[in-house]
Amino acid sequence: MAASREERATLLPPAEENAGADALEATAHNHRQLGGSEPDAESLRDEREFGECDAHGGAPRDERWRVSRLASAAAAAALALATVIVLANTDAWRGLRGGATAAAALGGGVALEVEPVGHVIWLGSKLPNVKRVFLHRNQELLHEAGWKLKLWRSEDITQQNFPYTYSTIRRALRYHDDSGENVFSMIGDLMKFEILYHFGGLYMDTNIELLRDPTELFTVAASLNKEVFLVADPGGDKRFASAGFMGALKKHSPLFASLIANQQYLNEIPFEEHCVANAWTGPMYLTLKVLHFDSAVILDRDTAYPLLCGQDAKDRCLERVGNDETAGSKVDQAHSVLVKEENGDMWRVKVPCTDMAREYPEATAVDHFSLGKSWINCAPEVKSQKLVDWTLRYVHDPASFIFDFTMDQVRWSTAGNTEKMIARLVKRRQQLLGAGANRAQLIILASTARSGATLVSELLRQAFNADEDTVVWTDESGLHSDIPLYNRFFDLGDLWSETTLAQDWVTKDLKPKLMSFGVRESSFNHVLDKPALFVDEVLRRSASAGFQYVLVKVGWNNDPKDATMAKRVAANLLDAFPHASVVFLERSNILAQFASLTGAQDTGMWMKFADAFNPADVRVTPPPPRVRFDFPRFKRMFDQRHGWITFVHDEMARRRRKYVHLVYEEHLNSLEKQAGTMKTLKDSFGFDINVDPSFLQSSVRLVKSASVPLRERFLNPEAIPELLTRAFPLDEVE
Repeated sequence: MAASREERATLLPPAEENAGADALEATAHNHRQLGGSEPDAESLRDEREFGECDAHGGAPRDERWRVSRLASAAAAAALALATVIVLANTDAWRGLRGGATAAAALGGGVALEVEPVGHVIWLGSKLPNVKRVFLHRNQELLHEAGWKLKLWRSEDITQQNFPYTYSTIRRALRYHDDSGENVFSMIGDLMKFEILYHFGGLYMDTNIELLRDPTELFTVAASLNKEVFLVADPGGDKRFASAGFMGALKKHSPLFASLIANQQYLNEIPFEEHCVANAWTGPMYLTLKVLHFDSAVILDRDTAYPLLCGQDAKDRCLERVGNDETAGSKVDQAHSVLVKEENGDMWRVKVPCTDMAREYPEATAVDHFSLGKSWINCAPEVKSQKLVDWTLRYVHDPASFIFDFTMDQVRWSTAGNTEKMIARLVKRRQQLLGAGANRAQLIILASTARSGATLVSELLRQAFNADEDTVVWTDESGLHSDIPLYNRFFDLGDLWSETTLAQDWVTKDLKPKLMSFGVRESSFNHVLDKPALFVDEVLRRSASAGFQYVLVKVGWNNDPKDATMAKRVAANLLDAFPHASVVFLERSNILAQFASLTGAQDTGMWMKFADAFNPADVRVTPPPPRVRFDFPRFKRMFDQRHGWITFVHDEMARRRRKYVHLVYEEHLNSLEKQAGTMKTLKDSFGFDINVDPSFLQSSVRLVKSASVPLRERFLNPEAIPELLTRAFPLDEVE
């Protein structure tokens, strides 16, 4: 997609520079090295360096870093390599001054149109010793591949080097000096965008270790006719592009221009809101701009992040060992070195990280997240509010997943005013959508088993919280995923299972939520006589609220009036929504179903649903009461149940509609069967859901009652006819 007029306008230099585009181009062309000192050994010992993420104290000059000798020859070799870091030949670090060539040969005869340089930024306190190890390793690998490495430091922040962002960076530094707050990640973001705009090449965070020559990534981008490559974000949401590892094949990329030359936006960046830095300067901001250009490709996350944020335990090449040289079991002690920091902390390091290179042959780099992260948290309500404000102000495409992401973040937060924030987002999105609003996809669940239908609903809700490619893992702290969970699905409930709507749970729990994003009161008033119109409005309004799927349950519950109404509602919905996904659920053990249904009718203790819009809400299932077996009542239930099953099958056959037929005992009464059933629904309807069994079970909010033998569900089990007890043994646990 070509850049819009607004995007093209951002290519102009900042207004206060009072210089034309040609002058800026000439300025950028003339500084071959962007000034500043070269990243030689002396510069690595400079105490004036700044930290991009966390401000770490550095060792004094006469105690730069220590390596404890290990017994094995391999350790001695590693020690020798580490020593080279301190004694590195200064000539090897002659960053950009030499600049003999402006092009590097790529595969297929393609040329890199910029000098092959890897850029690294360090702002804050002195560079920690352990990061020096990886910095030197990257310099060594790049040198072997014909590249150079440039370390950008505080003294490089000049008007000449950063004509676009200099005033904004200076404002951030003043805020840091006055408040003591860490805003170095935001400063680093602005610097990296402008560096790649002026010079192209490769940028990587200081936690990154290159595993192999990065030239291939530029070849891939060139083969796709792209000027920029990015990598999917490892710590937030893979739909976003990471700002920690990226490359530009050419200078003056329109994408990077759009990130640095909109002076109005730069002036509005509030550095006191550093807890939402990802929005103001990080992956959200970067991705928002990427959506306007077709000159960039976002590569698979494994390209640079085979380990995800939170998977520190899987990093077999880096381990913090405190001040105990014998501690640590993750990194092979016989093939590693110990690196000591000024504060006494020690790291066990294996470099190069050959283990990761072998395990992830497609990865060009690995991020050692154990070295620290730049993300700063703040109170959930404050963070959510600031994220909402940013989205409302700068996201103008209602179809953008950034709207959905923000809504999900708010819903999953523990903020106290989530409904108000969601209402603001919904209102804005509806304004942007106009009359031609999209609709969420409808799922119809016709059922004879209310509790089973609730279980299906909860499994679907969990499955829709993540897509097929979501990575799920478990460690000592619990289950984790590589994305913040979505909130794409909600259950509209069984609106027609009670004789009057006022008695249904929806009136109390769901109605206010639906009305908060635009469902009208009049639609609720006609929900019984015009169900399709009501559901259609819900589908339209829920789409603008970020929901992609809505489940409607139409069930039978042994009330003659309700049974008649359920059939009418089902027929109406099937006619009105020919593309809805339809599932039919029944329970084969009719004795168990009779006990559940009779107990609920006699006590009024129906299955309770969790709040569809509150992911943290849990409703506990009451223990099943014991009931008296009454054969006439049982036969009436059996006949009505059979009539409902026959009706659904006939209606689907008459319309030639395909559907998935589930039997509770065959498809839902074990964890393995539940996962298999979700996979069946995924394959049948093309749902983009995650059916990993551990993930499905990790957040099932409906607490199951204790299983008991069927006999214990009845006060008078001896009254049950033998024909039934042979078919459904009373000693069976259910």
